[in-house]
Amino acid sequence: MARLPSLRGLQAFEAVARAGNLGSAAEQLRITPSAVSHRVRGLEEELGLQLLQRTHNGLRLTDAGRRYRAGVEDAFATLARATNDLLGPDLSRPLAVSLSSSIGVRWLMPRFDRFRTAHPEIEIAILSSNRSADLTSGEADLALRYGPGEWAGSLRGDLVLSCTVSPLCAPSVMEKIKGLTPAEALARSTLIRLSWDDWDAWLEAAGAGHVEPARKLTFPDFSIGVVAAVHGQGIVLGYSGFADAEIAAGTLVQPFELTVPVKNAYYVVYLEERFADPRVRAFRDWVVAEGRCQSA
Repeated sequence: MARLPSLRGLQAFEAVARAGNLGSAAEQLRITPSAVSHRVRGLEEELGLQLLQRTHNGLRLTDAGRRYRAGVEDAFATLARATNDLLGPDLSRPLAVSLSSSIGVRWLMPRFDRFRTAHPEIEIAILSSNRSADLTSGEADLALRYGPGEWAGSLRGDLVLSCTVSPLCAPSVMEKIKGLTPAEALARSTLIRLSWDDWDAWLEAAGAGHVEPARKLTFPDFSIGVVAAVHGQGIVLGYSGFADAEIAAGTLVQPFELTVPVKNAYYVVYLEERFADPRVRAFRDWVVAEGRCQSA
């Protein structure tokens, strides 16, 4: 007979491995952190192996835990696919769309009413976080992700937005650097950086890859960087279509003519088997069409 450990223990372990801490795992499972810990310890006792190492900084997977995680995630994904094939998509709950606040605030929300008008029957739940939702576990139905367009396993991604970038700053900052080359200007300015930006690509194209800016400000989110730039705190790298309101209002200007296409882009990502859900198809088709309208 196959050796199968406790399903509750497996669920708790998978949630902790994915979330990285007991608190987030407990929220996902809707139980207490102590209950999550108890279930994981029970699983470890069943297996006779330590899966999680408890440290003063939190939890981390042991070598055995890392190996086991891959198999457990695949098993849950297989169960989810089998259930979906048997019962069909669950249309009673909202369609969950995961995205970062950057594309949510700056690009999706100004257009979102068009989707709601076209599909009033579809209820959407927006999950905004800089952490990528785990689509294989059902954390979200679709995601808008920025990256090179490479997806593992049964994930599928369709291009939404190809991006070009150029620096933006307040008019007061532009007055101080007017007439300077990019290298000269940046050496005297504060560079506003994001944890995921493409400044290196633009600097290289501008012949300023070697330049060390006078100061740096780093933010996790593009919208915060834009607000800082509007208030004259530095130069932010603008992404096509993401700062249109500020440019139209004149609160941000482009100090250099150079605009550079970047390798990364925004994609709508989903599991192949979720495409059977008509709501997934509707959102995918709409968001891809919106991206094409901007690129046209």
